[in-house]
Amino acid sequence: METKKKKIGFILNPYAGIGGKAGLKGSDNYKKIEKLLLEGCERTAPKRAESCMSKIADLTASLVAGDKGSVGEKNFSILSAPGDMGEALLKKLKIPCDVVLCPKADTSSAEDTKLCAQIMKEQGVDLLVFCGGDGTARDICEAVGTDVTVLGIPAGVKMYSACYACNPYQAGEMLAGWLEGKEMSYEMREVLDIEEKDLDSRNISPQLYGFLEVLSDGKHLQKAKELDFGSGESATIIARAAILRMEKDWVYIIGPGGTTWKIKELLCENDEQEDTGKKNVHGTVRGVDVIRNGKIILRDANERELWDCVNSYSHIKILVTCIGGNGFLLGRGNQQISPRVIRKVGKEQIEIVATKEKLAGLGGQPMHVDTGDADADEYLKGYYKIIFKNSDSAIYKVG
Repeated sequence: METKKKKIGFILNPYAGIGGKAGLKGSDNYKKIEKLLLEGCERTAPKRAESCMSKIADLTASLVAGDKGSVGEKNFSILSAPGDMGEALLKKLKIPCDVVLCPKADTSSAEDTKLCAQIMKEQGVDLLVFCGGDGTARDICEAVGTDVTVLGIPAGVKMYSACYACNPYQAGEMLAGWLEGKEMSYEMREVLDIEEKDLDSRNISPQLYGFLEVLSDGKHLQKAKELDFGSGESATIIARAAILRMEKDWVYIIGPGGTTWKIKELLCENDEQEDTGKKNVHGTVRGVDVIRNGKIILRDANERELWDCVNSYSHIKILVTCIGGNGFLLGRGNQQISPRVIRKVGKEQIEIVATKEKLAGLGGQPMHVDTGDADADEYLKGYYKIIFKNSDSAIYKVG
C-alpha cells in the first residue's frame, strides 16, 4: 500500500525580528522596516529559518544520494510562499518546492502572509511551517484558524505566543521527526501580541488573539507568557535589594520586564538632580537602559549603543529577568543584549532578578536562551544565583 505524501506549507516573514537589535520592540511597521534597511540593519529571520530548514535539506540530500534512511522514499512535498517569503531560501538550500501564486509577495506584508496561508489551506497542506514573531502568528491565526496544523520558527522580537519552538534548530528537529514518522501530538496553543503603539505603556499586557493547532513533541515548544509577575511587594523588595548591591562607578545594563522596571522606577524616585530639583528621567518598561551611579546614561539603548558602552567602561554588569511562564532570559524582547555584548561583559557578570512567584510559574524547568548564536547559547548555560533579598537567594539552571 502506497503511503500518502505529506505536504508542507512554508512561509517566511523576512523582516521578522529586524527591530530587535535596534531596540524597536517589534517589526510590524513597514516604514520602520524601510528605515532600518537603509541604516544597514541585518535581516535575521532568513538565517533563523535556514537553521530549521537545513534539517530538511539534509533529508533531501540523503535521498538524492540514494540513502533512504528512516524517511524511506521521499514522502513529502513543500509548497512555499514566493520570493523572499520562502522560495529563495529553499532554492539556496536546494530543497525542491512548488510555489504558490501570490502576486503581492514583493512587499512581504501581513496581507501577503494571510493570502499565502489561505492558499496553502485550500491546497490541503498537512503542516504549515512559518517563521516570524507574534504579528506573523496573528496573521496565520486569522488566515487558517485551527483548520491546519502549524509549527512556528521563532524569529520575532517579543515572542509571547506559544506556537513556536524554543529555537529554530529545535523546530527543525521536530519537523524532521514528523517526516520520519516519530510520535507527535497536536496541541491548541495561544497566540498573544501587544500592539506596537502600546509597547511603551507600563500597564499593557499581551492580548489573546486566538489559538493555533501546533505540532508538538512534548518538550520543544515554548510556553506562552503568563500574567506579569513583576509587580507588587515581592518585586519592590527584590528591586531595593538590587539597588543596594550596586557599586559606585559600575555600569548596569538593565533589560526589559516588570521586575527590572521596578529597579528603574525606584532609582528614578530616589534621585533628584541637585541643580534643578527634578527627578531623574524614567527608564523604559520594554527597553534596555544603562545606569551608572544611580542615573540613566543610556535610555532605550540599541545594540550598537550597548556595544560602544561595554567598550568604554571596564566594570559592567547585566541585570535581566526571565519572561513569566516561558522562562526566556535572553533572546526574547532583549536582542539588544547581543552575543558580542554578552561575551564582552562575561556571563559571571550577569545577574538575574526574578520573584519567587515567577520562578514557581516555571514549574522547575530551566530558563531558556535563544540569542541567535548557538555558541553563545551554549556559553550561557549553567547555574546562576538569584537574590530575592540580601539573606534569601536561590540557584537556578539556565539552558
